[in-house]
Amino acid sequence: MPGVIQRDVVVYAPERESRTALKLGMKETVVSDVNVQSSANYIFYEVSASQLPDTAELIKAANESKELRALFIRADVDPMLLPQFLQRADLRITRNVLVHASDDWQTPQRVIKAWKMGSEHDLVAAVAVFDDKLLVINCAFEKFEVSFDSVPALKKISKSERSKFKIDSVGSFVFWEEADVHIDIDSLRYVTDEKWRTKCDAENLISKQNFGKAIAALRKEHGLTQSDIPNLTDRQMRRIEAGDARPSVESLSLIAKAHGMSTEVYLNTVNLKLV
Repeated sequence: MPGVIQRDVVVYAPERESRTALKLGMKETVVSDVNVQSSANYIFYEVSASQLPDTAELIKAANESKELRALFIRADVDPMLLPQFLQRADLRITRNVLVHASDDWQTPQRVIKAWKMGSEHDLVAAVAVFDDKLLVINCAFEKFEVSFDSVPALKKISKSERSKFKIDSVGSFVFWEEADVHIDIDSLRYVTDEKWRTKCDAENLISKQNFGKAIAALRKEHGLTQSDIPNLTDRQMRRIEAGDARPSVESLSLIAKAHGMSTEVYLNTVNLKLV
């Protein structure tokens, strides 16, 4: 597909069961052994918990070389015993470890494909519901934790339905069929990441008609001239206010600071002038 990243990845699966299952759903290289000193920059391991001690040295070598993107552990033992098996293998990797059920091959396939496409930050790897919280992990192993009451769409889901979610086959979103609710990584990032939220809000406002005029009106209300904005020239301010230049988030942050406001408060104030 034009414009889509296609990375070279290698999947190390020492057990025949793993190799057979993974090859059914992927075109990626799945091998029983791998030279971690090779040119591959995207290495993945899939092993059963009981086999961790036998593969620990290869896993450690790949992790130390920064080539290991994910370690998938198949839970062929009681999940409560997993910490003991990791200890037996002397493995202290935690950030990029994902445990999956013995019959769940979609999860490792989904993560590997996301990395191959360069979409690991945008696609869902795993989801958990506990108490009134939703925890979503993307394929880059970033965690997004929100309460169901903090996201308008999630509020629609009754407590009895919260755990009845499904993950889209490629990880584009999590959905609840009964409530007809779909939520993706960008939506969660908007709620949990202030910088991301500010960026999105800024891009949305910038696209609105008369955005520049609203900036000018607010500046005048605060008794500021175009030359009173540190690190922005008069010409830059004139072009922004005339709608001839699209300001960056960094420029908007400088303007907000000159008004004595945070970027988020400033953008909200500008938005009120556009209503």
